[in-house]
Amino acid sequence: MQTDAEPFLQRIRAFPDDDVPRLIFADWLEEQGGRETSPAKGPAGSGPGSDVARAAFIRVQVALAGLPDDDPRRGGLLVAERELLDAHRDEWEGPFRRLATGLVFRRGFVDEVNVDARQYLRHAHELFAAGPIRHIHLLNAGGSIGAVMQSPYLSRLRALTVFAAHAGDALARAVTRSPHLAELRVLHLGRNRLGDDAAEYLAGSPALGNLEELDLSENELGETGGRTLAASPHLANLRELEMRNNQLGPAGAESLAGSDRLASLHRLGLAGNDLGVPRIHSLTRVSDLLRVPALDLTANGLGPAALKAILVRPPSPPDGGEPVRLRELDLSHNELGEAGARVLADCTLLGGLKVLRLTGCGIPDDGVRALANSPHLNRLIAIDLGNNPVSDPGFRAFLDTPHLRGLRRLVVPGIGVSIRMRRALDSRFHRGVVRF
Repeated sequence: MQTDAEPFLQRIRAFPDDDVPRLIFADWLEEQGGRETSPAKGPAGSGPGSDVARAAFIRVQVALAGLPDDDPRRGGLLVAERELLDAHRDEWEGPFRRLATGLVFRRGFVDEVNVDARQYLRHAHELFAAGPIRHIHLLNAGGSIGAVMQSPYLSRLRALTVFAAHAGDALARAVTRSPHLAELRVLHLGRNRLGDDAAEYLAGSPALGNLEELDLSENELGETGGRTLAASPHLANLRELEMRNNQLGPAGAESLAGSDRLASLHRLGLAGNDLGVPRIHSLTRVSDLLRVPALDLTANGLGPAALKAILVRPPSPPDGGEPVRLRELDLSHNELGEAGARVLADCTLLGGLKVLRLTGCGIPDDGVRALANSPHLNRLIAIDLGNNPVSDPGFRAFLDTPHLRGLRRLVVPGIGVSIRMRRALDSRFHRGVVRF
């Protein structure tokens, strides 16, 4: 629909990463006042109030996108954002009716949508004309996935999610054969029955060379699939790799963590991958897991012995350098107990650790005391001890310890800790205590 606003909208669609066209459009909207130029309703605009509100909304969201999470200005901007959306959401979502659902606004415009695959094939032109969409969640892909992946409009995306389509390796094959995904930065293919052949398709695709985030959670990838991804020559830009609830085993996990090909990897999600099997003790490079700055080992059946195999064996990098880059470690829902807590407390390789999550690890008072008094955990800024059998005597060690001077956030169990102790911990850690 051509309106006076269309030239501005065309430029926004052409340069979706640039804030300047959006802010210029906001200025123009404000100047128009009462003219019938609403971008949401075309020539049937709703007057000056709507245009001024849309201009304010664009500016608010652009400002929010540029602020860190802890910036004190965020609170007021978030309130303004919510009030504007509550008042005008129906109008601003108008162009997407009958085209898509689950609309998410970013930087003033609809940025993320859910769309049925067959609906996409029929209305892709209208969908992308309606706004500068950057992330599509493709629903009910089924037998349409091959046709969708040949759509040239996909070249406008930075993120694509195909979740729970149960499409199997055909999904990975279709994705890697698409000539339109070279600009993707984020690809989520969770719960699709992807096996090791799918890993081979993905690892061998130069079209995915710009990916920064890849989510393959809840699939059927085994050790071979892990090794295949680790050896990919095309995933050097990958910063986050989520492999939750696959079947990698310890060898597949260590191959990913220790891969020189995945040179940019910052976070590796390995929850629920059977890493605690006895074979972990026979591997020679388990400590490669410590090369990843953020590591999730939740629910892997790790006990004290398996944890010791990961943390205590001295690393031996081929270049003689220090490979330990671990800064965030999640060991939640592993049966570590007191012995596992002591393994952590005694580990000299954890000197750079800043965040430690130990929810539901069966750690009693003595284990918590060991953690609080560890000289090797001095750089921690956050520790999660929720859902552990800990009481006041255990947490008293956090009040008395000469260590943990930088700790700012402490999660304590919801039961077993008195109100008096909570208040003391609040005071000690500047109200950083969270009940869980």
